[in-house]
Amino acid sequence: NPELCIVEHDSEPCVRKGARLSSSLNNCDLMSEHKQAETCVAYVRVSSLRQAEEGVSIEAQVRRVKAYAEYRNYVLPDEHIFIDEGISAGMPLWNRPAGKLMRKQIMCSEATHLLAFKMDRLFRNTRDCLATVDELQVEGVHMHFCEFDGGPMDTTSATGRMFLTVLAAFGELERGLISERTKLAIAHLKHNMRRFTKDIYGWDVDPDGGLVPNQTEQEWIDWMRERYFNKDVSASQ
Repeated sequence: NPELCIVEHDSEPCVRKGARLSSSLNNCDLMSEHKQAETCVAYVRVSSLRQAEEGVSIEAQVRRVKAYAEYRNYVLPDEHIFIDEGISAGMPLWNRPAGKLMRKQIMCSEATHLLAFKMDRLFRNTRDCLATVDELQVEGVHMHFCEFDGGPMDTTSATGRMFLTVLAAFGELERGLISERTKLAIAHLKHNMRRFTKDIYGWDVDPDGGLVPNQTEQEWIDWMRERYFNKDVSASQ
């Protein structure tokens, strides 16, 4: 019989079967069946409406991971597809709502592969990427990315794992550069009295996008400032 690995998760014992096969297993038919129909899970994520409009919608990602699973002869039930909407890749994978459920599914099932459309659907943080790869490798689970420079990529080989490490570092760099550019753009808009966010209390927006004081709201702001600094009234009050 395959070795059984008991995993404690959320105070509920889970049995992960097939994570490791005993070297003494002599049932060739069972091994052949295991290789022909390996089970996998898939992860899909969008962080904004803009991403959906640019061709990486949830529906498009689901189609790609299903097609990849069929091509590799993997079993991918619909309930093994985990979807996060409006979640940034900067959040660690296992801390995301669907990421938590996917981790529990991996630990409590025979899944040996994790599929995603692109690497940035899973990670934009190098440390999180490496820690997750190491954890899944111990469990015998490999990552697969359907799209990488015109073709797929996976971590079933040492070369694939090396490429993943390098790409994760560049993904984190890209995220940092985007953040820096955003901060600079907002600072420029503030300096030039232009709208830089949604409605701002105390200010109105003219037709050209410029900020003009709202006298009634400015008077209330002055009233709040006076009580906060001179009357020891807290900000929440």
